[in-house]
Amino acid sequence: MSRSFASSQELFEAVANLMTRLETGGHGQAATELREGQRCLNGLTDGWALFLEAIERVEATHAARFPRDEQDMLEVIRKAVKRAVYGRRG
Repeated sequence: MSRSFASSQELFEAVANLMTRLETGGHGQAATELREGQRCLNGLTDGWALFLEAIERVEATHAARFPRDEQDMLEVIRKAVKRAVYGRRG
């Protein structure tokens, strides 16, 4: 899935939608970890880095049990957040 977000707002909406889908799909712990990571966002790069760590942790520990479309969306979100942290080199 190759997709990018036109704005931070669009990214945040995708994250919120994914968390809702995960919760309703029985993956509440993963949604909670994403939510806690998103709360680290403070407008600084370190907040984005903490959010990226949460996403990567969810990918490593929970994502194998997600439906394919949730796995794909999590990966798209991870790539967008990684770009926010590292710029083009990410």
